[in-house]
Amino acid sequence: MHSFCCPAFRNPLSLTLLLCGFVAILAGCAGSGADGIHGQLAGAEEADVRLAAVGARGFVDLDTVQADANGNFSIPSEALKTLALDVYKVNVGESHFFVIADSLSRLRVEGALPETPGIITDLDIAGDNWSSGFAAFIAEVVSKNDSLGILKQAASGSNGSTVQEQIAAKKAYDAMREGLTNFVRQTVRDHKNDPIGLMALEHLDLSADRVLAQQVIDSTRVLMGHSKAHRNLSQRVSTQAKPRQTARRNDLIQPGMAMPDITLTDPEGQERSISDLRGKVVLVDFWASWCGPCRRENPNVVRAWKEYRDQGFEVFSISLDKDATKWDRAIKQDGLIWPYHVSDLRGWNSTAAERFGISSIPHAILIDRDGTVVATHLRGPQLETELERLL
Repeated sequence: MHSFCCPAFRNPLSLTLLLCGFVAILAGCAGSGADGIHGQLAGAEEADVRLAAVGARGFVDLDTVQADANGNFSIPSEALKTLALDVYKVNVGESHFFVIADSLSRLRVEGALPETPGIITDLDIAGDNWSSGFAAFIAEVVSKNDSLGILKQAASGSNGSTVQEQIAAKKAYDAMREGLTNFVRQTVRDHKNDPIGLMALEHLDLSADRVLAQQVIDSTRVLMGHSKAHRNLSQRVSTQAKPRQTARRNDLIQPGMAMPDITLTDPEGQERSISDLRGKVVLVDFWASWCGPCRRENPNVVRAWKEYRDQGFEVFSISLDKDATKWDRAIKQDGLIWPYHVSDLRGWNSTAAERFGISSIPHAILIDRDGTVVATHLRGPQLETELERLL
């Protein structure tokens, strides 16, 4: 039950106010205490606490208070008095949590700030089942993502794992990621008529889960259709392309996976690995000197590298050449002046082609600073669009 005194009549709001006022005369409205958002968070001593709403470009602060020397804070009812039911962000210092609230909310928050800035998962919210349920969902997602991060490091070899350990870690990573997706899907299904299901959509691929997402958008329209959260998600779902029904080549490596590591030699015989570039946004680019489309795509890659290299972008070029002289000459002719060029000069029998499932070139895989694949099949301006988003 939400923190409204009369939860069965949440909409329209005027009816809720009328009935709650009548019930208050008879017996007083139940709730978690004073109207507003109040609580105590360990580690929040004298921190700024800011209530923010979804705006056109992110969250916009509505009110700011300061926690006392014991981490107690109080966002008064006056700050909520004009708010419609929506998802709001509460920033506490450099950390934050979310509440599902409106003008009648009475929330009590207890917990502790994380050791590093980020989302607050040690959290107990009383007075509203939607807010407490969403907080529990977020805590579970964060926990699973932390476990995925450990497996990602092992799969990439950055922690010194052997090739066999990397393969095992990648399988475990993929299984856990599928488990996380299934957990989110089940949460959406269990709450597809309320705000928890609506907000859980943010953690799904809206293209792959377009049908489910549209069901939630439709079933929450009466309750949440006025909210910015609903409008934003509704617009995103309506513009999602339908998932492709036919298989594409080079689909062994998919967005969301941990990028496997590989070590090959450059034209001078020096060994280079993808994991050498951990901490950078990396384009793993498969090409060859004899590939016409690759050579025509090279200027786009060169332009992106020159534009974004100072912001942490690097290119790791894997050639499917057999002739070292032609490979080296193409590097110079096309101005591919970054240092990360590798090949085992085995053409389509390349170790890299086998490991990454490469069946056609050019093919590009973009990975983030943590080694997670964020996009594949990038050509032309698509690369710069992704780099703008990441950097």
